[in-house]
Amino acid sequence: MSRFVFSLPVIFALRLAMAGNSIEFSASDHTFNGEGVVYHRLIFKDQAREIFYQPPAGWTCHLIENGLRMVPPEKTMTEAKLESFALDKPVVLDAKAFENFEQQVIRTLPADSQNVAVIKQEENAFFVNNNATAETVVSYNAFGETFERGVVLLNAAANQVRFQFTARKKEFDPLYRAFRTSIMSLDWQPDQAAAGGNPDKAEKVQ
Repeated sequence: MSRFVFSLPVIFALRLAMAGNSIEFSASDHTFNGEGVVYHRLIFKDQAREIFYQPPAGWTCHLIENGLRMVPPEKTMTEAKLESFALDKPVVLDAKAFENFEQQVIRTLPADSQNVAVIKQEENAFFVNNNATAETVVSYNAFGETFERGVVLLNAAANQVRFQFTARKKEFDPLYRAFRTSIMSLDWQPDQAAAGGNPDKAEKVQ
């Protein structure tokens, strides 16, 4: 089992200009062209700012309460979820906070899950739009199968986004890689209103 040792606190949210807000998700597909290739993306709302997100190719997206559910094609008992929660104050991520994060992931497993094991916990395996992340992967037995679940936490300026992916162990790795790659596509756009509608004056703030 791989464990990550944290010696110094990490401050995820360094500033909050106002009370926190959650992200408004959307499952509506938008296409755009890049160097002759057609891509698909979703557009979320973070108050006055838009967030571009490219889900894994071919995955089906549906809105759920407080979030978005995605399912890869031709797979059963496999799903990804994106959820957002408002942050009213900066979150300090220290060793205790990571322990609480791990326990939270375990508590959300299906009831009567057995042989639960944490197989990965890592700080800042990757950054998203210059925002720090935390990641935990667990394995467990349920419904006569062995599953793995990966959860990534992202703290932006006024909200926390939780990315969760669950699949059978034998199918987990390639699908989770695709999901993690999609997380890195999140791109907060400048607030056009703050620049008087002039995109050249808008500053991109994480």
